[in-house]
Amino acid sequence: MVNTPLFGQELFMHHWTKKDGLAHNYTFLMKEHKGKLWIGTDDGLSVFDGKSFKNYTIKDGLKSPYVIGFNENYSDSLYLFTWRGGIHVFDETADSIKTYPYLQKGTAEKLHKGLRIKDDIYGWQWNASFYFNEKTRKSKNLYFYTSDSTMALSYAKDLRRNITPLDFDTNTVPLGFARYQNKMLVFGLLSKGIKIIEDAQIKGEFFQESLGDKVISGFNKTNDGGALAGTRGMIYKLNPNGDITDSYKLPTNSYPSKMYQLANGSIVAAIHPKNYTQQCIIIHPTKKTYFYLEKKLRIKSASSGIYVDSQDRIWLTTQGDGIYMVENLDFKYINIEDIESPHILAINQLDSSKIIFSSTTKSYIADLEKDSISIYEDVPFKDIYISEEDSLKVFSTYTKTFNYENELIPVLWGEFVGKNKGGLWFMQEDSLKVFQKDKLGKYQLQKVFWRFPKGNIEIPNLSSAVIQENKVWVTTKGAVSLYEYSGNYKLTLIKSWDSIFKEWEWINDFKLDEPNGYLWIATTDGLYILDYKSIETAKVKKIKSLDKVNCNTLTFDHLGQLWVGSMNGLAVLQDGILIREFDESSGLISDQITTIFESKCHRLWIGTHRGLIHMPNRSLVKNIAPPITLWKQRQYNSHSKLGAIQLPIDVSALSEMSSLRLQYKLSKNSDWIDFPYQNSLTISNQPPGNYKLYLRGKTTGSEWSIPQEASLEVEGYFWEYLLFKGGIIILILISIVYYSNILVKKEKEKSSELKKILKQKTAAQDKLTRVRKEIAQDFHDEMGNKLASITVLADLAAMKIKGKDEDTEKILSRIETQSKQLYTGTRDFIWSIDAQNDELGVIYDYIKDFGEEFFDDLDIRYHTHKELAGHDQLLLPQSWSLQLVFIFKEAMTNIAKYAHATHVYLSLSIKNNLVTFSIKDNGVGISDDQMTKNGNGLKNMKARINKLGTATLNIESNTGKGTAIIIQFNTNFDE
Repeated sequence: MVNTPLFGQELFMHHWTKKDGLAHNYTFLMKEHKGKLWIGTDDGLSVFDGKSFKNYTIKDGLKSPYVIGFNENYSDSLYLFTWRGGIHVFDETADSIKTYPYLQKGTAEKLHKGLRIKDDIYGWQWNASFYFNEKTRKSKNLYFYTSDSTMALSYAKDLRRNITPLDFDTNTVPLGFARYQNKMLVFGLLSKGIKIIEDAQIKGEFFQESLGDKVISGFNKTNDGGALAGTRGMIYKLNPNGDITDSYKLPTNSYPSKMYQLANGSIVAAIHPKNYTQQCIIIHPTKKTYFYLEKKLRIKSASSGIYVDSQDRIWLTTQGDGIYMVENLDFKYINIEDIESPHILAINQLDSSKIIFSSTTKSYIADLEKDSISIYEDVPFKDIYISEEDSLKVFSTYTKTFNYENELIPVLWGEFVGKNKGGLWFMQEDSLKVFQKDKLGKYQLQKVFWRFPKGNIEIPNLSSAVIQENKVWVTTKGAVSLYEYSGNYKLTLIKSWDSIFKEWEWINDFKLDEPNGYLWIATTDGLYILDYKSIETAKVKKIKSLDKVNCNTLTFDHLGQLWVGSMNGLAVLQDGILIREFDESSGLISDQITTIFESKCHRLWIGTHRGLIHMPNRSLVKNIAPPITLWKQRQYNSHSKLGAIQLPIDVSALSEMSSLRLQYKLSKNSDWIDFPYQNSLTISNQPPGNYKLYLRGKTTGSEWSIPQEASLEVEGYFWEYLLFKGGIIILILISIVYYSNILVKKEKEKSSELKKILKQKTAAQDKLTRVRKEIAQDFHDEMGNKLASITVLADLAAMKIKGKDEDTEKILSRIETQSKQLYTGTRDFIWSIDAQNDELGVIYDYIKDFGEEFFDDLDIRYHTHKELAGHDQLLLPQSWSLQLVFIFKEAMTNIAKYAHATHVYLSLSIKNNLVTFSIKDNGVGISDDQMTKNGNGLKNMKARINKLGTATLNIESNTGKGTAIIIQFNTNFDE
């Protein structure tokens, strides 16, 4: 069995050195001030905004490069304490460093730290101190010493009395000051207890009953209003009344100089086993074990200072290795250094002190009492189900599924999804399987359910399922379905939801929120909610705050919060509202979340592609503080000739800086615009005018900061102003109106002329129509009557000589036949001359009537179909009617002679402005040879179609399947 200590896991840390812009790698004390970190170094001051450093050196006004400490209280100005350079004042408005003669006197030259209370400033180092008053600008040296175990004060070295010798290596601690309950406190050296100092005079004891017999080395306020007090070998926790409520043992003879209590109760302290040696430790709040921070961070040099800021970030300065920052100390990591494969598949709780989890190669036990990890099985578990309510434990591997008693369940690589009176339900690929124990106590398959609604995804695999006594919820990759379950293993579909999901969108997981009647659905494109309290009207709605986020897994915790694991990290929702997000910038080991589990001790265990992370989950999640976003000026001025306008800004985010988002807008009602972080905002091609600027920022774990306002005035050339542009526009409009009037007048003249031409054309057309009609009538009367007379006379002559002169009889018969043919042809020509017969519907009726008469005496059935959709009166160009009649008569004649057909179909239709006129038969068809020879009938048809311009003729024929003659033309006739 392999054991790995849990408490020895890595910390979420950051490291910066001179290569990153830090002024020097030898660093001292730090202070958080207005969202930035102020760092004293061996070569001046460094100010860190979370991304970059701004450095101040002797060139910027420092009298010494050795900046050791800062005024640790909030004030309008920041005091810098230097070694051999005295006290300096940082002027934030002018961004400059200044000093004054009264801040350079005596011991003021060699100070490490300082505190302010009202107008009094106290600075100190080891056993020397300095005092000055801001209002009176008076200063003096303070000489504290121990006399008979009591702190004493003198203003001159030679006035000290009964001095107790100091030994910093054995029993003495450095002088120290603290501000607490609006009092300035002093302690240290070999003096017992804490003294109150006011106006540079010792006024009395503080917490004498609890601390009066102890040499105090450090004192600091805690977040709950209490305090921490340190002595050699011990740290005491006190309440605001001075009562000791807890204690923490330190390494023998070590004394703490700096102490902080984090929100989780942990103690962070800088301790000194020897006078010039510092070590930083973190003490567990309940177990009271500790570890050395330097060792955990693998620092290459000794530490020199420790600081905990307002967000519980732990900052560590070093003697040559830059600065370190540790945040989210509650995060515990299990990664590739602890387990063979870091890809986590499943997590559950085996018993009250053991967490079981599986990677892709092995399964492990995390023992919370022993702080260790051991291998559970040399195989991975796809799924682990453990329930104390029904004493059921189910494990699923690649090759088998079994319970805690090692009883096999015959399903491979399945996932347990629940149980009811029907038995144990497992999800396996595209099916649900139900198992029950038989009389011999072995699990047997009772029922298989499959063919569930797939939605827009063709893959039938199931994503998840929830089994209830009378209902079963099932999700495939593309649909959510609710079934009613009856005791005879029958599922009846109640309703399915799939229309909202996209064609490529897969459902990954879903969870029921039964107390509130909601169903939450995680997909590759976001998070959805279904209010199923009323099934008939229930609709799936998308959560906008997680739109287009690939959500993998869902878990509800004991507080009712919904945790969403995605490919972007973690998201937490309360009452359906997104409250907080986590990603790698927040301390996650990976953004790709695979599974989430909450243990009984209310720790959240998060599986990722790169390992496991767990953290406490005892209270509702809150946002971290948003980044500080400021305009460096309240009023900006520029000119349009510059093109790009640079607006200096000040942004700081000591946490999650890599996820920083910044936005601005140019008016209250305009849209926010994203821009990358720089020291200034660049706005291009902005026209002259006055603008109200707004600036805001956020990180992954924060909300948007409160928008900061500023003003921008852009001046420009006279032609860029609105008044000038308006005048030009008015002038252009006047010109357009004037020119338009001229054009309108000309167009009216053209319109009148055109109307006159159209009127003349219409009159000419009407006259042509009348002429055509008169010609047709005259031609019919004259030619028709004459031909009819010839036919009658020939018929009478034939009757008289019938049987007398055979040759003459044949001649008369031919005269009669040709007269009739000439009459028929002449009738078609006369019919086409009449303009009213140019309408498409009339032409169709003429050809239809001819066909009915033609095929009436033949053993051929004649079918007609017309579908003109209101185009019956479509006028065809002159002479088209005659050519169409001849073509279809030729076709009908050929059908009668050669086709041997039993059915003929005449059809006319219009679709998308395309006219299709066709005749088809079911005869013997035309062979390829006949088609190639192109007989007289086919030649005549093609010749006539060529006379119709854009019309086309297609002949489709298959031997034994008939022939189709198809004519097509556009209603526009020119296309």
